[in-house]
Amino acid sequence: MYQYSTEDSKFLVERVDQFEKQLKRHLAGDLDDAKFRSLRLRNGLYMELHAHMLRVAIPYGTLSSEQLRSLANVADKYDRGFGHFTTRQNIQFNWIELPEIANLLRELSDAGLHAIQTSGKATRNITADPLSGLTEGEIEDARPYCELIRRWFNLHPEFSWLPGKFKIAINGAKLDETALRIHDLGLRLIRNGQGQLGFSVFVGGGLGAAAMIAAETASFIQVEDILSYLESTMRIYNLKGRRDHQKKLRIKFLVRELGAEEFSRLVDEDWQQTRNDSKLKLNLVELEQLKKDFALPIRPIGLVGFKEKVDFNYSIWKKNNVRRHKVDGFSIVNISLTKLGAAPGDATSEQMRQLADLAETYSSGELRTTKRQTIVFPYVRKDQVYNLWRSLEKYGLASPHQGTLAQIVACPGRDYCDLAKAVSIPIATRVQERFNDMKKLLDIGDLNINISGCENSCAHHHIADIGLLGMQKNGEEYYQITLAGETLYETVIGKKLGPSVSGENIVDAVETIVNVFLKHRQNQERFTDVFKRIGIAPFKEKVYG
Repeated sequence: MYQYSTEDSKFLVERVDQFEKQLKRHLAGDLDDAKFRSLRLRNGLYMELHAHMLRVAIPYGTLSSEQLRSLANVADKYDRGFGHFTTRQNIQFNWIELPEIANLLRELSDAGLHAIQTSGKATRNITADPLSGLTEGEIEDARPYCELIRRWFNLHPEFSWLPGKFKIAINGAKLDETALRIHDLGLRLIRNGQGQLGFSVFVGGGLGAAAMIAAETASFIQVEDILSYLESTMRIYNLKGRRDHQKKLRIKFLVRELGAEEFSRLVDEDWQQTRNDSKLKLNLVELEQLKKDFALPIRPIGLVGFKEKVDFNYSIWKKNNVRRHKVDGFSIVNISLTKLGAAPGDATSEQMRQLADLAETYSSGELRTTKRQTIVFPYVRKDQVYNLWRSLEKYGLASPHQGTLAQIVACPGRDYCDLAKAVSIPIATRVQERFNDMKKLLDIGDLNINISGCENSCAHHHIADIGLLGMQKNGEEYYQITLAGETLYETVIGKKLGPSVSGENIVDAVETIVNVFLKHRQNQERFTDVFKRIGIAPFKEKVYG
């Protein structure tokens, strides 16, 4: 995996030193809250309901075991012994004391980690498929391109103060684990009819109060031209994006107001002036070197005489949590952090250390984070999967819920976030309790539930089979239900079911929806397939009838 260079490390130290001076001025009263706000946000620091929250970047979702141990140390020293893995592959700490932040950031920089531009109106952490480089049929591993684009656009002087936040995702695999088209900018690696490698470009996606699917602005941009094309895209946004309306800051509103065709025309017009600039050509020599840094640390192996263990509980876990690897003799293992009563995505410092130790034993010291708030071990020998499971069982990390209804994605909600209108974690717990039967979960199969505590949609409820959005009505918590959202095979925003349902009745409504699905399912159809076939009416009738 890629490790930061000496120059990268030097920059991180300088950035912490700079922010420490700003922090001292603020604590001394020389920088008021309003002036300090933009500075802290650009260093990943939010003011939440109870304390400051720090969001740490995990570029393209790849972590070393040593970095995970460093995060565990941060959890113990600066938080309350846990961290929260997010739907954009980052990790958040929710109980940070402001005077300690510079020391915390310095410890992160020692481990090659940072919180730069994980917030604020700038280019955020670039995400990628957590299975990049691991699956059959992939065009190319997206991570080297993520890294080159990160280097170019992080702290780019022209785009350091955009109208709004800007999220980028890149994917080269068959399935869209990255949810490309709900991002401000999504890049899909493709090959054209002549076999040339390039990108199709999608601009203007986003969830929130006005969920939109990104439009394709270019069907094929050659690899070496991608930086100049992205610069033109961001330049049009920077020049024409709304800065006068707090709820219309994102690029999706500009694309909608201009129309995708006109937006594409403006980008292309600008691009024709810069596309031949040699300084804007992607450095292909550097790219090839990066590909070596991201090369898989394994080679095919033959497992002569290997026989899989016979164990009922192991078989259930393996069915849900283990995926086929493109390298013979290896498996991809997905580790769910789901635990009844705990916040989805939360991991204690002890769990982080245990995972770090196991990653060194079973996964070449590497882990990946996912938008489903799980941890991936990308390089597990098939003949060691059982032993890994036994170790995970010992540490309480062998939840078999991956890919089931009980693997709920949720934001921190009203328990932590001052923007939230309703709780998320207690609803997730109640749903898990209602479906706390593995036989029933296996019968239901692959069905996902995402719960957001407000319209900012941090839990991506719009793209879940069943999405719940928290809101307030006369001081009481209610939940709006959306159905049949998805991004894996195609991108679809979930359809609103009808009037919001009270917090008291929402779990009953979820169970009713699941029962309608099971009643109408044919030949193990997915939830979205059933929904397309029967429509919304049967669900609405049973929930509100």
